[in-house]
Amino acid sequence: MTIETVISFFFASLALTIAPGPDVMYVLSTSIAKGKNYGISADIGLSSGLLFHTTLLAFGISAIIIKSPMLFKGIKIFGALYLLWLAYSVFKSEASFQLKSQKITIDKPWKNIFKGLLMNILNPKVMLFFLALFPTFINSKAGNIKLQVYTLGIISFVQAFTVFCLYAVLAASLTKFLRESTTFNLILKWLQIVVFVILAVLMLI
Repeated sequence: MTIETVISFFFASLALTIAPGPDVMYVLSTSIAKGKNYGISADIGLSSGLLFHTTLLAFGISAIIIKSPMLFKGIKIFGALYLLWLAYSVFKSEASFQLKSQKITIDKPWKNIFKGLLMNILNPKVMLFFLALFPTFINSKAGNIKLQVYTLGIISFVQAFTVFCLYAVLAASLTKFLRESTTFNLILKWLQIVVFVILAVLMLI
């Protein structure tokens, strides 16, 4: 794999990461609603999911799933149902994130890692992205296909984590002064619900 190939892949994947999409929406809404640490934890989960899809691609499992309409549809439905469950959980929660005692009433950051990871793993569109993009940068004559796939996967992980981290920090810094507002907290609650529902719909399209 040449340095030109690595650079080309980096900019191709970076352009797709920066573009507004479901992952960006989730990181932004989580950062605004819960703070920088929660946005970064969601980022860790989402980015780690890319390594999962890299492994599937490296061992040819993704192609098998794509070729099985029933299995592929099942993954999409299960992923959409999971997102709707997250929306319902937010709906049932209180619209306030901080008490006067400054005790946080929301989940621990590590739970956002799991949510982000599961969201990415259950998103068949990410799998399709890997199947469509990666083969164009793989050189069959260079040998060790798995090493090439993992090299690109790690590049994708690093750039996605960095971009999402910047999104999280920026969103949290711009909204920090608003989080103590009851009205704004209510808006943030419904923002999360809307984001999860939209993601569920997009997953089924």
